[in-house]
Amino acid sequence: MNEKNIGSLISNLRDEKGLTQKDLADKLNISDKAISKWETGTNLPSIEMIYKISTIFQVPFPDLLKIRLEDEHADDKTIKNIMSEFDKNNKKKAKHIKIALIIAVLFIVFLIGLYFFTRTYNRFKVYNIIVNNDDISVNGMFVETRIRDVIILNNVRLRDKNIDSKDNVSVDIYFLDKDNEEKVIYNTSNLNDIYFSNYQTLVKINNLGEYIDNLYIRITIIDEKNNISEYEGKLKFDLQFSNNKIYNDILNVSYEENNQNISLNNDAIIKKLLNYGFEENNSLLIKSTKNYKMIYYNSASKLSYQYDKNKLSYHYTYNLKSKLLKVEIFDGNNIEIEHYTYDGNTDKVIECYIGSCNNYDTAMKVLNENILNYLYGN
Repeated sequence: MNEKNIGSLISNLRDEKGLTQKDLADKLNISDKAISKWETGTNLPSIEMIYKISTIFQVPFPDLLKIRLEDEHADDKTIKNIMSEFDKNNKKKAKHIKIALIIAVLFIVFLIGLYFFTRTYNRFKVYNIIVNNDDISVNGMFVETRIRDVIILNNVRLRDKNIDSKDNVSVDIYFLDKDNEEKVIYNTSNLNDIYFSNYQTLVKINNLGEYIDNLYIRITIIDEKNNISEYEGKLKFDLQFSNNKIYNDILNVSYEENNQNISLNNDAIIKKLLNYGFEENNSLLIKSTKNYKMIYYNSASKLSYQYDKNKLSYHYTYNLKSKLLKVEIFDGNNIEIEHYTYDGNTDKVIECYIGSCNNYDTAMKVLNENILNYLYGN
């Protein structure tokens, strides 16, 4: 580079590349008049423009900068300082660009996460299903998702009627519209396994969850003599799980606030029961009076409580560790009329086989008054 000034150098580099002043101006995003002023020596390009020119023509930046500064009669020390400062500023710009890119990527990830959160939050729910009718026994489940809702009813049966294989059976699941008219959404003749989704309903339903407070089941039986019997009841949905952190936290707080039981190890339980009048019988501890019979199963940490009242026999089995309560009630003919499992941790019935399954408050009251308050008391 023998050019004595930056203007002539830019002109020569431009000519070598076959660029007009307008072409170079477009690449630098400036006017062609500015290029003309540089080349005629009327004006000098800024150091930033020198850097861009070095990139375009692939010429060492220090060489161009030195010629540019010599036009201002700068000494070597000044040139060195300017180049050092320029290099420092470029590094800062690169760092800022890197930080900006990281922030942009994190923001995009946040937006994607927010999108999926809003699409899935509280969109997955599981309900237990029972029937508010003493004539019908149902063990069911409802699963609600963003895409598909499914109702499963297993072991649908009538408590006081045996269905003959020759009987004509029809099961309707329906809701009541705003005019109180029935709208049947599903019909089957199979009592054993009823399974359908919102895509299989007789009327178009986008979300079955909107109808859970207004769904009914009706069982119609026509025998050989064309006698018609109808049994119906409202389906009751009991929420068991939701992918809603707030909901789960509320459950946990409620449990922690209401459950006052103090954990006891098995040795402490046995000691308390012996002091309470239980007697050892192999691996069991038994206490029996004319009013009740209690059995503690040592290996399983389960407590059984049995008593008779109003011609009914009550059998309660309570797990001291899991706090699951099994309730069985029999009539005077030893026919089971109530059978369900209650979870003391969540204060919910988790399995309902026979009966209305809603007298667990009474069962827990009996257990608390007769044995649990003693066990967990001071």
